[in-house]
Parts: sequence; C-alpha cells; structure tokens
Amino acid sequence: MATTVSLAKRMTPISACILLCMTLGLLCQGVASQDPYAPVCERGKYPPAESLKVPEYVINLDLPARDRWTQLATEKRQEIRNILKGFKSFVDQFGGFAEEIVYFIDLFGPAIVDFLPQPFQDEIRGISKATGLEIGEVTLYNIFYEIFTVCTSIIAEDANGTVYHARNLDFGLFMGWDAKNRTWQMTEILKPAIVNLDFQKNGKTVFKSVNYAGYVGILTGIVPGKFSLTINERFKLDGGYMGIIHLIMTGKGSWLGFLTRNAMETAQSFEEAMALLVNTELIAPAYYILGGNSSGQACVITRNREVNGTDVWWMKQAGGWYVLETNYDHWSAPLFLDDRRTPANNCMRKLTQQNVGVAGLFDVLSSKPVLNKLTTYTALMQVNSGHLETWLQSCPDPCVPW
Repeated sequence: MATTVSLAKRMTPISACILLCMTLGLLCQGVASQDPYAPVCERGKYPPAESLKVPEYVINLDLPARDRWTQLATEKRQEIRNILKGFKSFVDQFGGFAEEIVYFIDLFGPAIVDFLPQPFQDEIRGISKATGLEIGEVTLYNIFYEIFTVCTSIIAEDANGTVYHARNLDFGLFMGWDAKNRTWQMTEILKPAIVNLDFQKNGKTVFKSVNYAGYVGILTGIVPGKFSLTINERFKLDGGYMGIIHLIMTGKGSWLGFLTRNAMETAQSFEEAMALLVNTELIAPAYYILGGNSSGQACVITRNREVNGTDVWWMKQAGGWYVLETNYDHWSAPLFLDDRRTPANNCMRKLTQQNVGVAGLFDVLSSKPVLNKLTTYTALMQVNSGHLETWLQSCPDPCVPW
C-alpha cells in the first residue's frame, strides 16, 4: 500500500500546510540545538504521580440500557459538552466534506440512531437525556472517535510466558494547535473525560475498558482471564467518511468500537474474539491488536472495511516475544514524518524480554516520540490477572507535535 500517497490524499490544503510548517519548524529547531527531538528510551518513569491515575466507574449491565450511563454522563456532563464543542469548532480544518458529514449526522442523528444495533441505540438516548445534548450530538460524539485516533499498541511476553498488553492513545491531530502552551487544544480537552470502566453483571466484572466519558464503544479493553484488545486507526481512502455513507445507504458495516464491545460481551475465548474481528464488515479500515492468556497468543489484525484482504500478523512472526503496531501496515514503511514505529522497536529491544512487565512497557510508551503532544493516556493490561490501569500522559518540551 502506498501509505504516503494515501495519507496525502486525505489531507486538505490547510492540513498539509500546517503539517509542512510544523515539520520545517522542527527541522530548523533541531539544527539550531543539536536535535533536541531525537528519540529517547526512558527508564524509571513508572509509577507516575498518583494524581495522574484515571478514575474508575462501574457500568451496571443489569440496568436498562437507557440507565446504564446516567451516573457517569451526569458527573461528566460538562466534559462531554466541552469535547463536542471543541470537535465542532475544529472540524472545518478537515475540509467542506467533513463539515457536510458533521452537519448531516447532527441533523439526522435521531434517524441514524434507529439504525444502530441495541443496546447502543438506547444507551445513546440515555446519555442524551443525562447530558441535555440532542441525540444527533451524542451520535456525532460517538462517531468522531471512529475517525481521528492515532495510536501505538504493544503486546509483549516476558521470559516466563506471561503476556502483557499496553497502548498509548493519541488524539487531536490538526485540532487547534495552541502555540503559547505548545499543546493540541482537542487533546487537552479530552483528558478530563478519560475514565476506566468496569462493566458488571450480577455484581461481577464481565470486562473492563478505558473510555472517554460518553463514548459507548470500546477502543481499549480487557476480558479478565480471556483476552485484551485495542484498536488503532488505519489510514485508507475508503475509511471513515466513506464507511459512514455506506452504512447510511446500505445499513451494512459495524462501528469499530461497537464491534470491540460486542467481542468483549460475547466472545468466550481469544479464538472467538479473533473470529468476530476477522469476519465482520466494518465502516472503516482498522488494526485490531488482540492478546490472549497464553504464551504466543498475540497478533495484529489488519482490516479493510470488507472482510476480504484481512492480514493476521502473529507475535512469533514479528520477532518472537513482542508485536507492535502504530498506524501503518506492518509490511510497509511508516510515513517519515510520523515514524513512531522505529523508535518504539528500538526501545523494546533495549528493554529486552527479561524486563517485560507493567513498568517496562510504561517506560517504552513514555519515550519520545512514542509519547508526543497528541498522547492522552497510557493503558497497561494483563489478561490472566484481569489487571487494567490507565495514566494520563503529557509530553514535556522539547516534544514533537505527533
């Protein structure tokens, strides 16, 4: 796949100009100060300050779908409103077509909700009621996470065969660069809304996830004792907007985060989860990074919208003890302006298998440019113990914008 060409075609002139200017600025600064942006491999970053630990909420699956999110949506009402407001104010940077899609979803949201599968229909209606937002706005809020995520996911196995899964979630590219504070405005707006969720039935955990409050799908999750799963965006011309139009026109295709949640709720094993992720039509291309509870159970599933052309890249093929995915096909070189893969691989090799664990993976994900100005959180998971912890992240200067 011609990754550079695909990404370039998705950019508007405004986005391309911003990208070029910021890149030239970084290059000039690098020459002047002997490359302060050079990749580093951090050590001793874990644990961070306790104040950066993400709070946890229980989602009671025994409640009617409209009532499950009431407590969280009520407590995080303002954060949800701030995110939606920020998204709408920055969406024009993605061109007129994006604005038309946003307008369409905002206007016809109630009708679109009727085409969503349950329980997502009623959950979105419940969040609308709790926040006072229109159903179209809550629908838009949930869609926008399907299009704009940029991430790094790692699954690694220690010397004893224990599998760990970790990820950075980066969000907000081209959504309002704050030159004074050197931050992305959307990225900073998102951080107060990050929560860990414990989905329970009969008072017992079914699965856990990391969410932006108000989002009912799952981008990062774990089913204790069974599997862990993260989604990374895959840049392709037929993704995102085209998939949404296809869904509206035909009713075919699953939202990425809805499919992940469906796997969390229904799959009883690593193998069952893989079958769902491989064989379900999607609204957008994606990478599903799937980890299990046994040695060797780790892979990256590279998906088109259609089920044909799926590639499964196993940990043993990637090098034996870890597999790593950013936002580019593993058989293609990453865009040179966005190469988080090479520094992350270098840091994993320096870490060595002997030091794989929660602390070691946190250090790798805290290493620049894997950690960058878009990074909102780092999540750390271990399937056998059911462990999930999440930390808010920020990248101190000098730090690359993405």
